[in-house]
Amino acid sequence: MGVWGVGLYQNDTSLDVQEEFKELFRKGKTVREITDKILTAYAEGLDDPEEAPLVWFALADTQWCYGVLLADVREKALEWIEKSLERANSFDDLPLRKKAIKVLESLRQKLNSPQPPAKVPPAVPPRSRLYRCPWNVGDVFAYRLTSDLAKERGIAGRYFLIQKVDEYTWHPGHIVPIVYVKLTKDETLPVTQDEYNQAEYVQTSFTNFEERFFPIDGRRPEEDILEKSKFTYEVDEYGFLPEFRIKLVATSKVRPPRDLIFLGNFPDVKPPKKEFVPHAKINIHSALWKNHDLTFESVMIEAYYMHNKRELSIYRSQEE
Repeated sequence: MGVWGVGLYQNDTSLDVQEEFKELFRKGKTVREITDKILTAYAEGLDDPEEAPLVWFALADTQWCYGVLLADVREKALEWIEKSLERANSFDDLPLRKKAIKVLESLRQKLNSPQPPAKVPPAVPPRSRLYRCPWNVGDVFAYRLTSDLAKERGIAGRYFLIQKVDEYTWHPGHIVPIVYVKLTKDETLPVTQDEYNQAEYVQTSFTNFEERFFPIDGRRPEEDILEKSKFTYEVDEYGFLPEFRIKLVATSKVRPPRDLIFLGNFPDVKPPKKEFVPHAKINIHSALWKNHDLTFESVMIEAYYMHNKRELSIYRSQEE
């Protein structure tokens, strides 16, 4: 399970549950059938205080948005909201605590409010309407930080530098970029590749060392592990494998902000130190330009402070 923030959909589990529900609902399955199928798939984690709320929250939020929230799903989600609020109140990091509490209280308010009229998720677009990001590998774009979160953190006016390094096929066939993100040290944009190299990479997540071989080919597990053992895996000072890539998701040409600044194509930049690249692109975390109350900017700001600034509690626990 990948988690890169406390937002409702800042984890792989919630995104997967949301997408699974919408896809099956489009196909004509009943809400009860879909719910039972998802709960069966996640049965082993429904007693886990970290995994279970992600499942129930995504189910309840998605069903509410389409006006089909089941009573039992609502009740379970509300139960986990109360438990999660108790846990969030124990967070040492004040900004993280406030963000987590705000997310939980907003969801509770939504689930206790009247649902919108029932509707089916929009049909998936035909092949002719599938989006393909036109960026080339090596292209670098600047994104100026202007959000309230950036102001709270004292980094408003600085820039995220976004560089395409690969691409990925996003359901049902959109081609989206896999990117590195850097943060400028001030409000000055780099002009040359050397100047670009001076900016700090934003760490997006990490993988535990013992999970470095995932996913393992179940048809030939021993051979697969042997082949992956030939790679060099460098851990950070906490024993984790740091990740720096992220899938930047857009499903139409109107999604990317129009005020992106193209800086040029820098093909030979210095890669992040000790970077771990997941063996399967599906395991690379993703961020949408906008998804509910989350934005690319907020997701990456939180990632920067959680990982680069070591505000995530797991780093502190490793120091104790």
